[in-house]
Amino acid sequence: MNRPLPRTYWCHADVDPAPPAEPPDDLVTTAPGQAVAWMRASVRRLTPRLDRDTFHRAWSCLGDHRSAEAAVKSPRRGQGYAYELPTPDRTWRWTAYPVSVLPLLPTDPPLRSHG
Repeated sequence: MNRPLPRTYWCHADVDPAPPAEPPDDLVTTAPGQAVAWMRASVRRLTPRLDRDTFHRAWSCLGDHRSAEAAVKSPRRGQGYAYELPTPDRTWRWTAYPVSVLPLLPTDPPLRSHG
């Protein structure tokens, strides 16, 4: 029986130019709402390190709940969603892309019967 692969959302945060010590922030989820919530939480965690103007732009976006609700619709329709936040020295990007995933096989070797 052929069943469609489940839709999954790959979420990724990156920054250009990349700081030397910060690993990328990633998430894989099956819920588009959770993908957007992850993006918003990641932006919120960054805000204490932002300059005043960028901080206000970020909080303006975070305070726009209608925009967040609309953002969920893009991945649900099979489209990617991205938020970009330029700062004086870097550009931060958060993306969520719908992807199809294959079910994972067990990594343990098969058991052999004796006898």
